[in-house]
Amino acid sequence: MNDLELLREHGPDAPPVSSAALSSARRRLMAEMVAVAPARPGWGRRRVNLALQHRRVGLGFAVAVVVAVAAGGPFVLSERRAPAGRQAGVQLVAFDAPVYPIGLRPRPAGLAAPTFSGGVARDEQGNDRPLMTAVFSANDGVSDIYLGVSDRYVPQDVPERVRSVSMQGVPGFVVEHQTQSGTSVVLSWQRRSGQWVTLTGHGRFGSEAAVRGLAATVADDARPVPLQVRLAPAGWRLAAFKDNKIVTLRAPASGEELSVNLVETPERNLMGLVSGAKRIETVQVNGRESDLVQTLNGWFLQVPLPDGTAFHLQAPAMLTGEQVVAVGTQVIVTPSGR
Repeated sequence: MNDLELLREHGPDAPPVSSAALSSARRRLMAEMVAVAPARPGWGRRRVNLALQHRRVGLGFAVAVVVAVAAGGPFVLSERRAPAGRQAGVQLVAFDAPVYPIGLRPRPAGLAAPTFSGGVARDEQGNDRPLMTAVFSANDGVSDIYLGVSDRYVPQDVPERVRSVSMQGVPGFVVEHQTQSGTSVVLSWQRRSGQWVTLTGHGRFGSEAAVRGLAATVADDARPVPLQVRLAPAGWRLAAFKDNKIVTLRAPASGEELSVNLVETPERNLMGLVSGAKRIETVQVNGRESDLVQTLNGWFLQVPLPDGTAFHLQAPAMLTGEQVVAVGTQVIVTPSGR
């Protein structure tokens, strides 16, 4: 899979979806989970996003992770160290990676290690609430489990379709959906104060009995997401992370973005790939020769990894080239299997 195919397939720039939509979606529809704000006129061109369709990569965003998730709920901002540097009006600070707080113990046989995504979901009052989801997929292409966690209940469907139940001594909600591949069942309950859990089962897990059995295995299991960035501009917030492969950070005031995405192989023709590329230079990132491209709108950094893959870090022009390289040195990719 080349870079453009990866961006088209795994991008987070799609309308936010409810758990009801998730319950009928398969892995191939995960790209619709996470919403990213639309392009801004000030960029002088339509800003590239991770749902690219037959366009060259632009400099709309780059990577950083700014959130630590406590066991009680996700998306708690955490700045851990003193400022790491200040140039061109941008202060870089250290941030903790997002941490997924729960897991299935034991993980059902036949399911792969989870992939993690995070964004926002709409609550009953129409407010956006943080939502993280772990997806456990089976090789049959039908059976999988979505394990979601948020700080409050997110409606799963229209009220008429939701049935109230008792779950581990507390009120819960169940809704069933008929999909082309069979029945899916969504079970939500408040596991503790500030932590609502939603389990969605498909295929062989698509029954109330199955999801109740899975609910009994939910346990605290804090796990940093496999793709992490430990340095970012002060005050920037997590916008989304996706399938262990993409992380996007956004400045709340200006809407400027940073993003990173993993690719299977380094791109050889960056001047042809990167929109608005002006010049390219070789830089050192953690002892590896990397490509730093300056564009009309910002920066693009490609860093090869020891396993033959690479990551692409994209940043706006408000950062200097030295700061982009500094952020790149703090990108951490860890194995996701466990």
